[in-house]
Amino acid sequence: MSDIHAATAATDTDTDPSATETTTPTTAPATTPAPDPAADQQRATAEAERAAQLQAALDAVNKALNPDGQGGEQDPAALAAAVAERDKQLVDAAAQLRTAQVELAAYKAAGKQGARADRLLNSRSFLTAVAQLDPGSDTFTESLKSAITAAVDADPELYRAAAAAPARGGAEFNGAPSGERRPTTLHDAIAARLGG
Repeated sequence: MSDIHAATAATDTDTDPSATETTTPTTAPATTPAPDPAADQQRATAEAERAAQLQAALDAVNKALNPDGQGGEQDPAALAAAVAERDKQLVDAAAQLRTAQVELAAYKAAGKQGARADRLLNSRSFLTAVAQLDPGSDTFTESLKSAITAAVDADPELYRAAAAAPARGGAEFNGAPSGERRPTTLHDAIAARLGG
């Protein structure tokens, strides 16, 4: 009985090729699709539109950075120099504004401190003393008062404000004189005589 099974197994392997060896499945050869001219044209148009949008954005940035420049390509070194020059102008303008704020505050505070503002602001030593004061500081007012007081104490004859003259009292005598008025010219005398 075992011989019969062996014989049938042998005949099964002879007729069934998958039982003894493995076969690879057959696949169709890969084919490349034919180029589509319409799709290529669409891709080229989309890329051109994207490039135009990027160039417009770059032009807008260049115009914002350099409004006075020409529309062509900008030299990075020239742009950096222009930015540095504008930064320097901003620093100079900020320094001038700060100086003007300090001088205005000194002008206003001088009268309250009994000093002559015009002479203080013409003094190089006073301006040097207040040049480093920061108008935005909490201690600015006190520091300014101290500087004014120091200047007045250093040279009271130059910086101290003169005492105000006493107010005039009494009545004003600027009215028309009472009594007969005498003519001062020949014309007035003739007119008075003729009654005109």
